[in-house]
Amino acid sequence: MSDPEPDELFRARLLRVVSEELRPFARIAVGAELDAMGRKYNRFRTGAPLKGFDGFRDDQTEKQGRK
Repeated sequence: MSDPEPDELFRARLLRVVSEELRPFARIAVGAELDAMGRKYNRFRTGAPLKGFDGFRDDQTEKQGRK
């Protein structure tokens, strides 16, 4: 497995797909905050979701996304 992308590279890739209202937050987010935004748009630092890698409990993510 290759190393995950650093924040700067992941942010640049994420900014291509985030909504205009989330764009300001994506510009300042770091670490787990960026991972959460990426997950919303099906973007992951490793190219695919890895269980436990981004600090989220996979069984909780679906529940949180349906608020």
